[in-house]
Amino acid sequence: MSEARPDVILVGGGVMGCSTALRLQREGLKTVVLERSVPGAEASSAAAGMLAPGAEAGHPVARDHVGTLLKLGAWSRELHAAQAEWLREEHQLDIGFRRCGAMVVAFGGDDEHALDVHAKALAGYPHEVLDGAAAREREPSLAAGVRAAIDLPEEAQLEPRLLLRALALAAEAAGAVFRSGAVVHEVLVESGRVRGVRVGGEILEADHVVVAAGSWTSLVPGLELAAAGIHPVRGQIVATQTRPPVFRRLIFGAGGYVVTRPDGRVLCGSTEERVGYRREVTLGGIRSIVDLATTLAPRLAEAPLQDQWSSFRPGTADGLPLVGGAGPENLWLASGHFRNGILLAPATAELIAHGIAGVAIPDDTPEHLVDPRRFAS
Repeated sequence: MSEARPDVILVGGGVMGCSTALRLQREGLKTVVLERSVPGAEASSAAAGMLAPGAEAGHPVARDHVGTLLKLGAWSRELHAAQAEWLREEHQLDIGFRRCGAMVVAFGGDDEHALDVHAKALAGYPHEVLDGAAAREREPSLAAGVRAAIDLPEEAQLEPRLLLRALALAAEAAGAVFRSGAVVHEVLVESGRVRGVRVGGEILEADHVVVAAGSWTSLVPGLELAAAGIHPVRGQIVATQTRPPVFRRLIFGAGGYVVTRPDGRVLCGSTEERVGYRREVTLGGIRSIVDLATTLAPRLAEAPLQDQWSSFRPGTADGLPLVGGAGPENLWLASGHFRNGILLAPATAELIAHGIAGVAIPDDTPEHLVDPRRFAS
């Protein structure tokens, strides 16, 4: 076991664990990824794959941190673009990345006022404010009731399942070791420094441990999270299909979103439910999603219901991720990304690589605002 001793153990094989393992392997560090089921089986592969920091800036959870989330999100979106090109050139793997743009729409009244506030928060970020008629010229399937919109040309999307598979394959090709069915029973700390983890009766040692367990992070024994912790937020999604594709852009509004793939597949979502670890798809959840989707695009009322699923997003008390040192020396957190796990994965990997291996990051990166120790007081 000593010959195979890794430099870094990653707890969690979702998009954070796989992204970070790949980034660290490319820095020459040996990594082992421990996943309780199989890589990408949780929220990562259930996500819609939106890379839209400008659109997300209007979400209530972003209200107090718009600048931080815009900066992190835009940086991470461009890291996705570069990574997609690298995966295609080096590994012949396509993750469905495309810069499709996004549109946030309003139906009048308070909705239109919120859109105006949202637009002001986007100062310096590429966007255009439109009236309803101009919005429908660009997206003809939009409802007649749309009164105003923000067009965001730089936003993008990808296919999460393809991304997870590509990251895992590329990380393995670079030397990462994946262990499925590995439930971490304890993070081991001695004299203020992480020693490794316990998996059943086995002790695995490493110089660094990164906990990237998503909504399950707070359940990892031996990890002393801040009082704020990480809590699961259930999200339900409904899938359908249209010919021709209903939209070209990502569309946000009416309390949700519609994501259209180039082949006409459509994902409509999503709920935000604090119900613990109950993974049901509910009639109420489906009804609310169908209502918002048909409010945005009335023609979706004729689309067939093809699939539905739910998973858990890792929420935090202030809506910002927990990325960085977790207290004991060489223990790191990469979790709490709530709605933006796919979007922020490459930036998270860079921040963890910065902490472990001294990898350079942009000077204006607000890493202190996602530091897990911000709740220490």
